[in-house]
Amino acid sequence: MASQRVTWLLRFLTSAQGLLTITASAAAGLAVGLLPNLAQAVPEVGGHLWWLAVVAVAAVLVFAVSATLLHGKEGVGIVVIVSERGWDVTRLRALRADALQRHPSCFTVNVSELLGSQEQDPGDAHDRVRFAHRVLQARILEAEQPYENVSLYVTARHHDAYRLGELLRDQRHTSLRLMRQSHEDGVGIFEALRLHSDLTRQPDTKDLQTLRDVLARDPETDGPEWLSFDRPDGDAARRIALILPMAGHLAGTREKALAAARAGQHDEYLLTGSPADREHCVGALIFATRSGNVPDRRDVYEALVRYVHHHWNLKVTEMLATQGTALRGWIFTDGPTEIALTLGYLLGRQSDLVPWRRESS
Repeated sequence: MASQRVTWLLRFLTSAQGLLTITASAAAGLAVGLLPNLAQAVPEVGGHLWWLAVVAVAAVLVFAVSATLLHGKEGVGIVVIVSERGWDVTRLRALRADALQRHPSCFTVNVSELLGSQEQDPGDAHDRVRFAHRVLQARILEAEQPYENVSLYVTARHHDAYRLGELLRDQRHTSLRLMRQSHEDGVGIFEALRLHSDLTRQPDTKDLQTLRDVLARDPETDGPEWLSFDRPDGDAARRIALILPMAGHLAGTREKALAAARAGQHDEYLLTGSPADREHCVGALIFATRSGNVPDRRDVYEALVRYVHHHWNLKVTEMLATQGTALRGWIFTDGPTEIALTLGYLLGRQSDLVPWRRESS
């Protein structure tokens, strides 16, 4: 028992938190020791005791900075692992380490550890996503006070992330951030998006300028691409497709998504229902990005989401006026998990994300 306590103490003292504690304590002791002498020597401070004032003030500043770094962090970092695809111990350690740099505490919700590692189909009654959300809520409620700042580190397949985003729509925090581990050299883990109402506003001039180097079509003069589909006689379309190909290095994503949306079936996409009963699409709204990956920056991701949300709502409203009935969306994207989650957060109640077959196998 004694050796374990010594080991814990050594680990604490050599950690960043321990070093800050030592620094703050030393600075506080120095300041407390010097200030009484300084008060007694007030008439002489301007003379040979000027250095005493300098040391005392410096000690107070060091204490203030150390205390702020030590206790200034707020909220919690939450690592959510819905699917073990793309997960490993190294990744988990990196996510947890980043969470503890930003927040005083961190916890992990690993569905496979809690329920077992068997994979589930998107429509399976054994709902791993809802279970993960419930565990996440329970852990948050354990806190003595509500967390104001929350950072989510999500590892999930696209359709799972989309459904989690829909469940998070009613989450209320001052700051709810989605963290992403970048594939760009030297970037590391960064804040990809913040889930808040500002994502639903119309994109401004700054957003459009940001997207000029990202989208294949000029966002100001051209807008997204719209393709109408021919429908069988007497068949009323009840769907509209949103296609967002973001991984520019993957050839054919746009064409495969268009084929799936037009025919209602595809070898690489898992659309719900049988082909005979499947609802047809009136057309597809396409937000194609330029060749190469979209830059891993929060301003780019949020500008893109605002742009997609704005034009999607315009098109759905237009179709409602011409069709006379509301259309439900089919969303096709190969973008990052955080984009899929955010689309679920914004559009999950009126659209369904279509998963790849390899995702659900």
